[in-house]
Amino acid sequence: MYILGIHTGHDAGACLFEDDKLIAFCKEERLNRIKNDGGFFDLRSVDEVLRIAGITRRQVDVAAFTRMKFPVSCFRNGVLPLRDLRRKVFSQQRDRSLGSLMMRNKSLDADAFLDIPKLRRQMGLRTDVTMYFANHHRAHVMSSLRYCDWPGDTLLVSCDGGGDAAQYSAYMLADQQLQLIWGGEETLLEEPQNSGASIGLAYAFATSACGFKPNRHEGKLTGLAAFGEPKVADQIVALFPVDEQGRIHSTLADNKALHKALAALFDGLSNQDIAASIQIGTERVIQRWLEALLKRHPAKYIAMSGGVFSNVRLNQLVAELPGIEEVFIFPAMGDEGLPVGACIDYWVASKGLASLTRDRLDNLYFGWPYTGEDLLSAGERSGFHVVREPGYVEKTAQLLADNWVGAIFYGAMEMGPRALGARTILASPAQREVNDSINKRLQRTEFMPFAPYVLDIDADRVYEIDRRNRYACRFMTITTKVKPEWVAKIPAVVHVDGTARPQIIERHSNPLYYDILSAFKERTGLPTLVNTSFNAHEEPIINTPEEALQALADNRIDFLVCDGGMIFPATTQRASG
Repeated sequence: MYILGIHTGHDAGACLFEDDKLIAFCKEERLNRIKNDGGFFDLRSVDEVLRIAGITRRQVDVAAFTRMKFPVSCFRNGVLPLRDLRRKVFSQQRDRSLGSLMMRNKSLDADAFLDIPKLRRQMGLRTDVTMYFANHHRAHVMSSLRYCDWPGDTLLVSCDGGGDAAQYSAYMLADQQLQLIWGGEETLLEEPQNSGASIGLAYAFATSACGFKPNRHEGKLTGLAAFGEPKVADQIVALFPVDEQGRIHSTLADNKALHKALAALFDGLSNQDIAASIQIGTERVIQRWLEALLKRHPAKYIAMSGGVFSNVRLNQLVAELPGIEEVFIFPAMGDEGLPVGACIDYWVASKGLASLTRDRLDNLYFGWPYTGEDLLSAGERSGFHVVREPGYVEKTAQLLADNWVGAIFYGAMEMGPRALGARTILASPAQREVNDSINKRLQRTEFMPFAPYVLDIDADRVYEIDRRNRYACRFMTITTKVKPEWVAKIPAVVHVDGTARPQIIERHSNPLYYDILSAFKERTGLPTLVNTSFNAHEEPIINTPEEALQALADNRIDFLVCDGGMIFPATTQRASG
């Protein structure tokens, strides 16, 4: 059974499952090169995931959607507002949110709003394809549930700026039963959560107050926070009281009132102090929320999803909660991960929870599987200096030891916002200044150091890694303390608070990535390398060979390495050194 997952909101994208196994994933921005793009129905990523799997639309058995935007032409006449009805009558291109209509009409029956047969025809699907519509936050939760294999009681939570009239959800998995605690379908039908109580929106407002783009640059504030003082953190926490049932409230009427209250708190503060205040405030609110939930629903494990849990510092504190044995954050924690959760939700709804395979993610390489030869041949056609000689792994390690900046192009691109060895810029961590030099070349403004990657055999020797955070560290979704004896040796990857955001790599998942670090370690004695995403400022992470070569031509990096060889600019004087 092929299940096609689609989300058309911001961070739009698609995925494909064969039964309950993910086999392809693509975020729309990786194809159209528009950061965080979405808000429209006609996605190129749908055909891309089908291409990756080698099937056509006629072979899809199930289409699993979020309650997102659909073409007005596919809605029934009686449910559309007049302006959208006019667009339908005149065949104008326009999309309309299914979720908003469901909320307005207090109904979850998608067939009451959509002409399902027409939608199938428009998508080129068979007439018998099942069309499934998943709740936003349940999809978030199901994505994390699928990839944790814990045998004991598990708390599953999601938190973001909002979806299906909720900003928070919590579920309990115990005795093979998934119990809703808060934030299910009732938010659409009867009890929409108060947007004035959204810590996710509060963080977005703080991002905007510091001059950055909300829903895109929140990570900058996470890094900037270490340079400031949390002068109004207590006041922020007071805006979000948590009750004994594990629900977050607010006396503020809505998100507009929240924005006004925060603007007053931030007035006169430096960006550093705004960042520190919202970071500490968010940490305390989420910790109190989880503590209240755990008091009523004891659990040893916590699975997290939703955009708020892209906050790697917050995730570290969750892992340190008393009694927690392990945490997991779904690596595509933001809305780009919703297609995955929608597919899993369909599987559980139709087959039962007991039928769901629950195992661990090994890697996130779910894009089109480009080969090293694809890159090398493209480089030759474009006039770059291509080296196919043996020893390219050792040469890469030596160049990195000599402070060159390279990029690895290996196989399929990663799912999620982090570069994890498929489209990664590499550099030595021995000099703090490398952060500034690389950021200048990439036209970035960052306050966090670059993340490191580390071999599995060295991880707990360099970083404070144990059972609680080791799985999360495979996907760079959590910070850890750097062990004191290493801080001065690898300054490029250590933040001012003594933490880093490491990725643990095992050789079987990416031999080239692993072997480069092994060779670098042999030369320098340093068991870690800089890993930053292979993209310039405000650009999506690179996908194709042509995009990688353009970055080399634009002097973003000094060289490329792939499975089979290396590529240098045609004019480099050191290419054969």
